[in-house]
Amino acid sequence: MLKKTFMLSLALASSLTMPLQALAMPRLIEGSVAKENICTVNNEIHWNTNLSQALEEARRENKMVLWIQMIGQMSGST
Repeated sequence: MLKKTFMLSLALASSLTMPLQALAMPRLIEGSVAKENICTVNNEIHWNTNLSQALEEARRENKMVLWIQMIGQMSGST
């Protein structure tokens, strides 16, 4: 009985891991879609270039600051 339960558990576990592996694989997108996404981020988000001003504005509006520090260009050409 124990061996049968173990085998059943093993079969169930391996059947569940197959779909999870497919979900874990990175999704590739076309270059044109990536470029469109970057343009959306650049145009629709208010970006501050001065941290102290961003912190002061956040204090006034009771908001948080997301600080992103990059080296290179957001367009992908560094």
